[in-house]
Amino acid sequence: MKAKNDISKNHVLWSTLSWIIGLALIFIIWTILSVTVYKENGVLPNVGKCFVAFGTILANGTNWEAILIAWAQALACLLLAFILSAVFAILSRYFKLVQYLMMPIVTLARALPTAVLMVLIAVFLVPIPALAPIFVAFFVIFPMLYEGINNAIDNIDSKRIEMATVFNVSKWEQFKNIYLPAATPYLFSSLIAGFGLSFKIAIASQLVQTVITNINPNYPSIGMIIASLLKQNDYAQVIGWGMIAIILSLVMELVIKEIGRICMPFKYKDRNHIINFVKKFKRKPQHA
Repeated sequence: MKAKNDISKNHVLWSTLSWIIGLALIFIIWTILSVTVYKENGVLPNVGKCFVAFGTILANGTNWEAILIAWAQALACLLLAFILSAVFAILSRYFKLVQYLMMPIVTLARALPTAVLMVLIAVFLVPIPALAPIFVAFFVIFPMLYEGINNAIDNIDSKRIEMATVFNVSKWEQFKNIYLPAATPYLFSSLIAGFGLSFKIAIASQLVQTVITNINPNYPSIGMIIASLLKQNDYAQVIGWGMIAIILSLVMELVIKEIGRICMPFKYKDRNHIINFVKKFKRKPQHA
């Protein structure tokens, strides 16, 4: 027990040191570039000016509304993509027709360039601009989550399924006691990666939407704000918005990880769980 605690403490220590060293290197390279390569054009402002811009953004109430809207769009996209990908991944395991139908859809969604997708959806959804970022992020996130869930199912130990089948365990009990516990870690990993990506795509699609359609989306949009800042050559504010996006993604990642710990009780990590599960059904009388 003491050895495990020591290993855990060392892991936290080295993780913290890695973060500190990594950030220090980023700031050093940033400072060098800002005073050498980008000194004349001012495209890369110094670190201090960007942090001042970061504070200015947070002090503006309208900016908070824009942040919450982008966050809500990313979350709505993630939940929609996760639910549909989980449903179709499960259906494709039971119905070959669904699996064959999903193959070209997922391949096309994954292969279509994101920039083309942003332009097309921004043009088609001009009357409802708030939905454009959600749809763009959905078509990018859905194939990733669908394949992630399928990979999670593929990685389940086939011997467990065979053992449960031998003892006539129902499909629902197999799903609840074997598939779900084994796939849960992969699902939460996909959710963590999916939110960060959907949040970035939501902001990028807002920007493209503003530039392509040249209309006011009638709600505070981070993309519209960034487009305005680029016209003013205010790169410190643009980088400040990037810092806000990074922090929000990290916070949401921590939230999803904490939810994952709650949803993955210790018994799912127990290697003897499947044995106890099968024994329980073995004791039940079998019906003819």
